[in-house]
Amino acid sequence: MTTSEAQNFNNKALSKNIIFSVITFLLNTFISFFITPYISERFGSDIYGYVKLANEFANYAALFSIALNSMSSRFIMLERVRGDQKKANQYFSSVAVANIIMAAVFVLPSGICVYYLDRIFEINPLMVFEVKLTFALTFLNFIVRLLVSIYSNCYYITNTLYIQSLRGSQASILNVALVLGLFLFFSPHISYVVLGTLAATLFTAAANIFYTRKLTPDLRFRASDFNARCVGDILSSGIWNSITQLSQIFTSGLDLLITNLFISPVMMGYLSIAKTVPNVIFSFNSTVANVFSPNLMQLYARGDREGLKAAAKSAMRFMCLFVSIPSAILCTMGTDFYRLWVPGQPAEMISVMSVLTIVNSCISGPLQPIYQIFTITNKVRSNSIVMIIYGIASLFCTYILLQLTDWGVYAILGSSLTGALLVAFFYHIPYSAKYIGLPKTAFVPEILRSVLSFLAVSAIGFLINRAFDLSSWLAWFSAAIATAALGFAINFSVVLSKKEKLALYTRVKGKLRKNP
Repeated sequence: MTTSEAQNFNNKALSKNIIFSVITFLLNTFISFFITPYISERFGSDIYGYVKLANEFANYAALFSIALNSMSSRFIMLERVRGDQKKANQYFSSVAVANIIMAAVFVLPSGICVYYLDRIFEINPLMVFEVKLTFALTFLNFIVRLLVSIYSNCYYITNTLYIQSLRGSQASILNVALVLGLFLFFSPHISYVVLGTLAATLFTAAANIFYTRKLTPDLRFRASDFNARCVGDILSSGIWNSITQLSQIFTSGLDLLITNLFISPVMMGYLSIAKTVPNVIFSFNSTVANVFSPNLMQLYARGDREGLKAAAKSAMRFMCLFVSIPSAILCTMGTDFYRLWVPGQPAEMISVMSVLTIVNSCISGPLQPIYQIFTITNKVRSNSIVMIIYGIASLFCTYILLQLTDWGVYAILGSSLTGALLVAFFYHIPYSAKYIGLPKTAFVPEILRSVLSFLAVSAIGFLINRAFDLSSWLAWFSAAIATAALGFAINFSVVLSKKEKLALYTRVKGKLRKNP
């Protein structure tokens, strides 16, 4: 394959990856949009908080598996690109065996946690069994995902993430259909939400196994290929990703737990509602950013440093094109949104919580593709050290503020926000550039463009909000669409380079000619 052909393949793959990522995002948004108000109204906001808390507990358990699985695709892909198929298979099989062992180990602590759950948290006696069942199903879903996680690497390795997103879309449809069907035809239970997720996980697992055999037939699980040294190689780098994840738990993953223990279960429920939409936006940003990762990895593996630099900056500009829009809409129209979405709940307070959660996305959003540089260049150690210091400091500040002030949940969110901004400006922005041979200020213009974009779109949203009554869903969505359209027009004109504008225009024009 020539360089031109390879670039054309990468561009087509990137387009498909983004399109199907957006589809999956919309389906997951649909689930949250309809299920969240139903559960909070039917069971109470505090019970809805336990659904989110169960997922956070699964994330705590994932700390032990991230060290292995977050770096497995890097090692497998590097060996395949270098032509060492035997070594690639050893990494593949070794990770699979290690995951099976970890899954078996997690069964006992998961059972103990579920059994003593009502002694750990304050739970309505009438809902104890329901909450325990929700936690049990969440842990089962985590174990299933762990057992088959190695099979999800095939998409990254072959730069066909659009297939993963397509199957993710189908899994989301299955999730929606099952959850809605259970709520419509049976007496309501909060555990239905997790049942839908478990069904989607099983479907995805089957699809991943199928596509591993189709896309990477050279990769086969053989227990005899297990090599402890391969596991050690991955863990020596991946352990730092676990430390990074631990820092993220310290800064935001403990929010619900701390709120439950230090404030109240009801406030935990409000916070879980406030974080639902921001978390969907963060997930979307991360999903879109991930589609750039295989291309960045391939450029690094081939030793094309100039191509890597150009691709990294281009990925940031592409993220700037979109990330500010949903965040600005939520910041300027959030109170009206929550009045409509969860009537009866304190909309203004929930909106303020959402703003404190999402406002830094104009900085973290463009940085999403750049986070991959630390993995690609195997600089995860320094990143993890910085992040764990930040996490511990944030947790300490949160505790002090809760003890010395009456800020309550705002102390929790404020500590996370302040720390995230400091780390972004003093570490992630300068050192991600340094590790690929760029000046430390190389990515600053892209960040400034994103901040200006956020301010511009926020100004548009504020003016539209002041000019119109957004007391109905029709009015709110009309205002949001108008803000998004104007925001995209502004972003297109100021964010993209002339070359990128021309390339996008040519691509869209070509598509229209094919489909008149």
